[in-house]
Amino acid sequence: MIADLLGEVDKAAHDAGDAAQFVEFSSMARGGDLKIAAYKMLNRLLRKFGVLIIPAREATNHSHLISDYNLRKHDVLRVNESLNGALRQHLLDSGKTRWLEIGCGGTLEDGFHYIDVFPEGIVDKSFRNRYSRIDIVNASTHDLERLGRFDLVRMQHVFEHFTPEDGKRVLETVGSLLNRGGYLLVTTPDLRIHARTYLNGGYKDDVLMVPHNEYARTRIPEDAPDSFYFSVFAHSLLYEKHLWCYDFEGLEYQLSRTGLFQDIQEISWEHALAACPFTHNRPEQDVCILATRK
Repeated sequence: MIADLLGEVDKAAHDAGDAAQFVEFSSMARGGDLKIAAYKMLNRLLRKFGVLIIPAREATNHSHLISDYNLRKHDVLRVNESLNGALRQHLLDSGKTRWLEIGCGGTLEDGFHYIDVFPEGIVDKSFRNRYSRIDIVNASTHDLERLGRFDLVRMQHVFEHFTPEDGKRVLETVGSLLNRGGYLLVTTPDLRIHARTYLNGGYKDDVLMVPHNEYARTRIPEDAPDSFYFSVFAHSLLYEKHLWCYDFEGLEYQLSRTGLFQDIQEISWEHALAACPFTHNRPEQDVCILATRK
Protein backbone atom coordinates (compact mmCIF):
# COMPACT_ATOMS: atom_id res chain seq x y z
CA MET A 1 0.00 0.00 0.00
CA ILE A 2 1.09 3.58 -0.58
CA ALA A 3 0.87 4.39 3.14
CA ASP A 4 3.37 1.62 3.97
CA LEU A 5 5.64 2.79 1.19
CA LEU A 6 5.59 6.34 2.53
CA GLY A 7 6.74 5.17 5.93
CA GLU A 8 9.78 3.58 4.32
CA VAL A 9 10.46 6.69 2.23
CA ASP A 10 10.27 9.02 5.22
CA LYS A 11 12.77 6.88 7.08
CA ALA A 12 15.05 6.80 4.06
CA ALA A 13 14.85 10.57 3.76
CA HIS A 14 15.75 10.92 7.42
CA ASP A 15 18.75 8.62 7.02
CA ALA A 16 19.73 10.07 3.62
CA GLY A 17 23.31 10.21 2.44
CA ASP A 18 24.89 12.17 -0.39
CA ALA A 19 23.14 13.64 -3.44
CA ALA A 20 24.25 12.54 -6.90
CA GLN A 21 24.07 15.84 -8.76
CA PHE A 22 24.95 18.14 -5.90
CA VAL A 23 28.18 18.13 -3.90
CA GLU A 24 27.42 17.83 -0.18
CA PHE A 25 30.06 18.41 2.48
CA SER A 26 28.23 16.40 5.13
CA SER A 27 31.44 15.80 7.06
CA MET A 28 32.00 19.57 7.24
CA ALA A 29 28.41 20.01 8.39
CA ARG A 30 28.97 17.50 11.19
CA GLY A 31 32.23 19.15 12.15
CA GLY A 32 30.78 22.61 12.69
CA ASP A 33 27.79 24.81 12.21
CA LEU A 34 28.52 26.37 8.81
CA LYS A 35 26.26 29.33 8.25
CA ILE A 36 24.12 29.73 5.14
CA ALA A 37 25.93 32.95 4.29
CA ALA A 38 29.20 31.06 3.91
CA TYR A 39 27.59 28.56 1.58
CA LYS A 40 26.02 31.33 -0.47
CA MET A 41 29.36 33.05 -0.91
CA LEU A 42 31.09 29.84 -1.95
CA ASN A 43 28.21 28.82 -4.20
CA ARG A 44 28.43 32.11 -6.08
CA LEU A 45 31.91 31.05 -7.14
CA LEU A 46 30.94 27.46 -7.92
CA ARG A 47 27.75 28.08 -9.92
CA LYS A 48 29.75 28.86 -13.06
CA PHE A 49 30.98 25.24 -12.93
CA GLY A 50 27.46 23.86 -12.41
CA VAL A 51 28.22 22.85 -8.82
CA LEU A 52 26.23 23.68 -5.69
CA ILE A 53 27.19 22.85 -2.11
CA ILE A 54 24.35 21.94 0.24
CA PRO A 55 24.81 20.61 3.80
CA ALA A 56 23.35 17.09 3.94
CA ARG A 57 21.29 17.99 7.01
CA GLU A 58 19.50 20.72 5.01
CA ALA A 59 18.87 18.80 1.80
CA THR A 60 15.44 17.48 2.87
CA ASN A 61 14.03 20.95 3.67
CA HIS A 62 12.48 21.77 0.30
CA SER A 63 11.27 25.31 1.00
CA HIS A 64 14.68 26.12 2.48
CA LEU A 65 16.43 24.91 -0.68
CA ILE A 66 14.28 27.25 -2.77
CA SER A 67 14.43 30.33 -0.54
CA ASP A 68 18.06 30.14 0.56
CA TYR A 69 19.76 28.24 -2.26
CA ASN A 70 17.63 29.60 -5.12
CA LEU A 71 16.86 26.15 -6.49
CA ARG A 72 13.98 25.54 -8.89
CA LYS A 73 11.41 22.87 -8.11
CA HIS A 74 12.87 20.41 -10.62
CA ASP A 75 16.28 20.82 -8.93
CA VAL A 76 14.74 20.10 -5.53
CA LEU A 77 13.10 16.96 -6.91
CA ARG A 78 16.44 15.74 -8.23
CA VAL A 79 17.98 16.27 -4.80
CA ASN A 80 15.08 14.36 -3.25
CA GLU A 81 15.55 11.44 -5.64
CA SER A 82 19.28 11.29 -5.08
CA LEU A 83 18.73 11.18 -1.30
CA ASN A 84 16.01 8.54 -0.98
CA GLY A 85 15.43 7.13 -4.47
CA ALA A 86 11.83 8.43 -4.48
CA LEU A 87 9.20 6.31 -6.25
CA ARG A 88 11.59 4.57 -8.66
CA GLN A 89 13.80 3.11 -5.94
CA HIS A 90 10.94 2.01 -3.74
CA LEU A 91 9.28 0.23 -6.63
CA LEU A 92 12.53 -1.62 -7.19
CA ASP A 93 12.91 -2.38 -3.49
CA SER A 94 9.40 -3.82 -3.35
CA GLY A 95 9.96 -6.02 -6.41
CA LYS A 96 7.59 -4.01 -8.64
CA THR A 97 9.81 -3.90 -11.70
CA ARG A 98 7.54 -4.15 -14.77
CA TRP A 99 6.60 -0.63 -15.89
CA LEU A 100 4.58 0.73 -18.82
CA GLU A 101 4.64 4.26 -20.23
CA ILE A 102 1.54 5.27 -22.22
CA GLY A 103 2.14 8.09 -24.72
CA CYS A 104 5.90 8.39 -24.43
CA GLY A 105 6.05 10.89 -27.32
CA GLY A 106 9.51 9.71 -28.32
CA THR A 107 11.04 10.39 -24.89
CA LEU A 108 12.31 6.99 -23.76
CA GLU A 109 13.61 6.15 -20.31
CA ASP A 110 15.34 3.00 -19.10
CA GLY A 111 13.18 0.49 -17.27
CA PHE A 112 9.91 1.04 -19.16
CA HIS A 113 7.91 -0.66 -21.86
CA TYR A 114 6.20 1.87 -24.15
CA ILE A 115 3.09 2.32 -26.22
CA ASP A 116 2.23 5.21 -28.53
CA VAL A 117 0.78 5.75 -31.99
CA PHE A 118 3.87 6.63 -34.01
CA PRO A 119 5.60 4.03 -36.25
CA GLU A 120 8.13 1.63 -34.74
CA GLY A 121 10.68 2.67 -37.35
CA ILE A 122 11.26 6.09 -35.79
CA VAL A 123 11.96 4.64 -32.33
CA ASP A 124 15.58 4.37 -31.21
CA LYS A 125 16.78 0.87 -32.09
CA SER A 126 17.84 0.15 -28.53
CA PHE A 127 14.20 0.58 -27.36
CA ARG A 128 12.29 -1.10 -30.18
CA ASN A 129 11.95 -4.43 -28.38
CA ARG A 130 10.04 -2.58 -25.64
CA TYR A 131 7.87 -0.39 -27.87
CA SER A 132 4.43 -1.27 -29.24
CA ARG A 133 2.40 0.83 -31.65
CA ILE A 134 -1.00 0.83 -29.91
CA ASP A 135 -3.78 3.39 -29.68
CA ILE A 136 -4.74 3.03 -26.02
CA VAL A 137 -8.24 4.46 -26.63
CA ASN A 138 -9.06 1.78 -29.20
CA ALA A 139 -6.76 -1.04 -28.09
CA SER A 140 -8.00 -4.51 -28.93
CA THR A 141 -8.15 -7.42 -26.51
CA HIS A 142 -5.31 -9.00 -28.50
CA ASP A 143 -3.18 -5.85 -28.10
CA LEU A 144 -3.72 -5.82 -24.34
CA GLU A 145 -3.04 -9.53 -23.89
CA ARG A 146 0.19 -9.15 -25.87
CA LEU A 147 1.35 -6.40 -23.51
CA GLY A 148 0.77 -8.45 -20.37
CA ARG A 149 0.47 -7.09 -16.82
CA PHE A 150 2.47 -4.33 -15.15
CA ASP A 151 3.38 -3.08 -11.67
CA LEU A 152 3.34 0.57 -12.75
CA VAL A 153 1.54 2.37 -15.56
CA ARG A 154 2.57 5.98 -16.12
CA MET A 155 0.94 8.72 -18.20
CA GLN A 156 2.79 12.05 -18.16
CA HIS A 157 1.05 14.94 -19.90
CA VAL A 158 -1.04 12.51 -21.92
CA PHE A 159 -4.38 12.24 -20.12
CA GLU A 160 -5.42 15.82 -20.96
CA HIS A 161 -5.34 14.87 -24.66
CA PHE A 162 -8.34 12.55 -24.19
CA THR A 163 -11.96 13.60 -23.95
CA PRO A 164 -13.35 12.84 -20.47
CA GLU A 165 -15.36 9.99 -22.01
CA ASP A 166 -12.27 8.46 -23.62
CA GLY A 167 -10.28 9.20 -20.47
CA LYS A 168 -12.58 7.01 -18.40
CA ARG A 169 -12.22 4.19 -20.93
CA VAL A 170 -8.44 4.55 -20.87
CA LEU A 171 -8.43 4.26 -17.07
CA GLU A 172 -10.53 1.09 -17.30
CA THR A 173 -8.08 -0.29 -19.84
CA VAL A 174 -5.16 0.62 -17.57
CA GLY A 175 -6.90 -1.24 -14.77
CA SER A 176 -6.84 -4.39 -16.91
CA LEU A 177 -3.08 -3.93 -17.48
CA LEU A 178 -2.14 -3.51 -13.81
CA ASN A 179 -1.39 -6.25 -11.35
CA ARG A 180 -3.35 -6.05 -8.11
CA GLY A 181 -1.46 -3.68 -5.86
CA GLY A 182 0.19 -2.07 -8.87
CA TYR A 183 0.35 1.68 -9.28
CA LEU A 184 -1.05 4.16 -11.76
CA LEU A 185 0.73 7.50 -11.99
CA VAL A 186 -0.86 10.35 -13.97
CA THR A 187 0.60 13.82 -14.48
CA THR A 188 -1.23 16.65 -16.27
CA PRO A 189 -1.03 20.45 -16.38
CA ASP A 190 -2.66 21.72 -13.17
CA LEU A 191 -5.79 23.81 -13.71
CA ARG A 192 -5.35 25.34 -10.25
CA ILE A 193 -1.90 26.72 -11.05
CA HIS A 194 -2.95 28.19 -14.39
CA ALA A 195 -6.20 29.62 -13.00
CA ARG A 196 -4.31 31.39 -10.20
CA THR A 197 -1.72 32.68 -12.65
CA TYR A 198 -4.39 34.00 -15.00
CA LEU A 199 -6.50 35.63 -12.27
CA ASN A 200 -3.40 37.27 -10.81
CA GLY A 201 -2.40 38.56 -14.25
CA GLY A 202 1.01 37.01 -13.88
CA TYR A 203 1.95 34.88 -16.88
CA LYS A 204 4.56 37.29 -18.21
CA ASP A 205 5.87 38.25 -14.76
CA ASP A 206 5.95 34.76 -13.24
CA VAL A 207 9.39 33.13 -13.53
CA LEU A 208 7.78 29.72 -12.97
CA MET A 209 5.79 30.18 -16.16
CA VAL A 210 8.81 30.84 -18.41
CA PRO A 211 8.76 27.31 -19.93
CA HIS A 212 5.01 27.54 -20.57
CA ASN A 213 5.34 31.02 -22.06
CA GLU A 214 8.09 29.92 -24.44
CA TYR A 215 5.91 26.99 -25.52
CA ALA A 216 2.85 29.24 -25.86
CA ARG A 217 4.73 31.68 -28.12
CA THR A 218 5.03 29.02 -30.77
CA ARG A 219 1.32 29.68 -31.31
CA ILE A 220 0.61 33.21 -30.02
CA PRO A 221 2.49 36.54 -30.23
CA GLU A 222 4.68 37.54 -27.29
CA ASP A 223 2.52 40.61 -26.58
CA ALA A 224 -0.72 38.58 -26.40
CA PRO A 225 -2.87 39.12 -23.28
CA ASP A 226 -2.90 36.66 -20.39
CA SER A 227 -6.16 35.16 -21.65
CA PHE A 228 -4.25 33.89 -24.70
CA TYR A 229 -1.54 32.31 -22.53
CA PHE A 230 -4.23 30.62 -20.44
CA SER A 231 -5.94 29.41 -23.61
CA VAL A 232 -2.75 27.72 -24.77
CA PHE A 233 -2.75 25.82 -21.47
CA ALA A 234 -6.41 24.88 -22.03
CA HIS A 235 -6.15 23.97 -25.73
CA SER A 236 -2.41 23.46 -26.43
CA LEU A 237 -1.13 23.50 -30.01
CA LEU A 238 -3.15 22.58 -33.07
CA TYR A 239 -1.34 19.28 -33.63
CA GLU A 240 -1.60 18.10 -29.99
CA LYS A 241 -4.83 19.53 -28.66
CA HIS A 242 -5.79 19.43 -25.01
CA LEU A 243 -9.32 18.06 -24.78
CA TRP A 244 -9.90 18.52 -21.04
CA CYS A 245 -8.49 20.39 -18.04
CA TYR A 246 -7.65 18.72 -14.73
CA ASP A 247 -6.73 19.45 -11.16
CA PHE A 248 -6.34 16.85 -8.39
CA GLU A 249 -10.07 16.77 -7.70
CA GLY A 250 -10.86 16.12 -11.38
CA LEU A 251 -8.31 13.31 -11.69
CA GLU A 252 -9.51 11.76 -8.44
CA TYR A 253 -13.09 11.91 -9.72
CA GLN A 254 -12.21 10.15 -12.97
CA LEU A 255 -10.31 7.41 -11.15
CA SER A 256 -13.07 6.92 -8.59
CA ARG A 257 -15.69 6.50 -11.32
CA THR A 258 -13.97 3.33 -12.56
CA GLY A 259 -14.20 1.59 -9.17
CA LEU A 260 -10.80 0.01 -9.88
CA PHE A 261 -8.46 2.12 -7.74
CA GLN A 262 -7.83 2.93 -4.10
CA ASP A 263 -5.38 5.03 -2.06
CA ILE A 264 -5.75 7.86 -4.58
CA GLN A 265 -3.48 10.70 -3.57
CA GLU A 266 -1.70 13.72 -4.94
CA ILE A 267 2.08 13.55 -5.21
CA SER A 268 3.03 17.18 -4.72
CA TRP A 269 6.52 18.37 -5.60
CA GLU A 270 7.29 18.26 -1.84
CA HIS A 271 6.17 14.65 -1.48
CA ALA A 272 8.70 12.02 -0.41
CA LEU A 273 7.99 9.96 -3.53
CA ALA A 274 8.37 12.90 -5.93
CA ALA A 275 11.19 12.98 -8.48
CA CYS A 276 11.99 14.73 -11.75
CA PRO A 277 11.32 13.38 -14.33
CA PHE A 278 10.04 10.08 -12.89
CA THR A 279 6.87 11.53 -11.33
CA HIS A 280 6.96 15.19 -12.46
CA ASN A 281 8.45 16.43 -15.70
CA ARG A 282 7.12 20.00 -15.33
CA PRO A 283 6.93 20.46 -11.55
CA GLU A 284 6.24 24.20 -11.74
CA GLN A 285 3.03 23.56 -13.69
CA ASP A 286 1.74 20.03 -13.24
CA VAL A 287 -0.42 17.97 -10.91
CA CYS A 288 0.58 14.38 -10.21
CA ILE A 289 -1.67 11.64 -8.85
CA LEU A 290 -0.80 8.13 -7.68
CA ALA A 291 -3.35 5.34 -7.18
CA THR A 292 -3.23 1.66 -6.29
CA ARG A 293 -5.05 -1.04 -8.28
CA LYS A 294 -7.56 -2.83 -6.07
